Amino acid sequence: MSSKSKELLPSVYDRDHFGYGWNDDDKDCQNTRHELLISSSTIPVTFKDSKKCKVARGRWISMFTGDIITDASKLQIDHVVPLKWAWIHGANSWTRAKRVEFANDPINIIAVEGVLNGSKSDRGPDEWLPPKNQEQYKARFQRVVLKYGLK
Repeated sequence: MSSKSKELLPSVYDRDHFGYGWNDDDKDCQNTRHELLISSSTIPVTFKDSKKCKVARGRWISMFTGDIITDASKLQIDHVVPLKWAWIHGANSWTRAKRVEFANDPINIIAVEGVLNGSKSDRGPDEWLPPKNQEQYKARFQRVVLKYGLK
């Protein structure tokens, strides 16, 4: 493999190695966050304005608590397998394109309460579990690990 065809692999974790925010692959003005909110709401969502780019309200059931949330601003999008955890367990050797795919993969993201997302931070299930649905959470974590071949 020539040096021109090799991608220089970064050695230190940085969130930007996984892309700069949420993607909008289909260019419909709804990024990954809002597409997840739309698809996971149990009722039709309402939008912040007539452009229909950003979700304002819906009805979401938190995987972490079982609570019902109706205000989209109260939700954060959690990476089930945190980006830094993935970096340490193999994503540091991936291409940038694969890291961006991972960060935006619907299998690896869920809408949850911000305070719990913050308390989880970059920890795996051996260090942090949600208050409810722990077995479901661990199974989803493992599904992502297997899909991406993480260690």
